[in-house]
Amino acid sequence: MSLSRSIELEHFDERDKKQRSVRRSGSGAGSTAGSTRGNGLIPSPAHSAHCSFYRTRTLQTLSSEKKAKKVRFYRNGDRYFRGLVYAISSDRFRSFDALLMELTRSLSDKVNLPQGVRTIYTIDGSKRIIGLEELLEGESYVCASNEPFRKVDYTKNVNPNWSVNVKAGTARSLSSLVSLKSEAKENKDFIKPKLVTVIRSGVKPRKAVRILLNKKTAHSFEQVLTDITDAIKLDSGVVKRLVTLDGKQV
Repeated sequence: MSLSRSIELEHFDERDKKQRSVRRSGSGAGSTAGSTRGNGLIPSPAHSAHCSFYRTRTLQTLSSEKKAKKVRFYRNGDRYFRGLVYAISSDRFRSFDALLMELTRSLSDKVNLPQGVRTIYTIDGSKRIIGLEELLEGESYVCASNEPFRKVDYTKNVNPNWSVNVKAGTARSLSSLVSLKSEAKENKDFIKPKLVTVIRSGVKPRKAVRILLNKKTAHSFEQVLTDITDAIKLDSGVVKRLVTLDGKQV
C-alpha cells in the first residue's frame, strides 16, 4: 500500500514541475513581447524631433513653391510696348505650355506675334526659357513666335518704380512727371487712328492686309514699316518703302 502511495506522489511532483516550467517560459515570452510593443509604440525623443523638423521643412518648401513670382513680359521687337505683368504660380499655371497659351491670348494679334507666343527669352536674349522654374521674381522677359530674338532696349519706356528692388524714395518729382507727360502727348497727337490696306507688290495673286494705325501701335514711320513687315512678310525681308496705288512714294 505504501509503494502505491509513493508512486502517486512522484507522479504529481513531475506534473507540477512541468506546469511551473510552462508558466515560467510563458511569463518570459510575455515580458519580451511587452518590451517589443513598447519599443514600437513609444518613439524616442530624437525620432520625434526629426519628424517635426521634416514636417516643418516640407511645409516651407510647399509654401515657397506656391508663392507667386511677379514678372514682366514684352513683345519681341516692339520697342513701344510697355510690357505686361504676370503673377506666376503653380496654382495658376500647371505647366509651361499653359503659360504660353495665356501669353498668346494677351499679347498676340494680327500684327504682333500673329503665330502666337512660342518662345520666351531673357531680357538680353542670352537664354531661352524652357520651364516655369526658370522665371525669377522681379525679372523681365521677351515673348516671341519662331523668329530670333530682336535686340531692343525694352525697359527704356517702363516706369522704373515698378521694379521690386527699387526703393520708393527714387520717385521722380511732380514737375518732372508733368513735363514728361506733356512731351509724350505732343509726340502722339500728330497721329490719328486710321485703318489702311497694304498690298504686297509682285505678280497676282497679291497678298493684302489691313492695319490699324493709332497712338498705341504707331509712334513713327519706322515703326509703321516694322509692323507692315511683320504682317506682309516679303520674300526680300524688310519693307523699306511704301507707294500709293498711283505710284507716289509715301
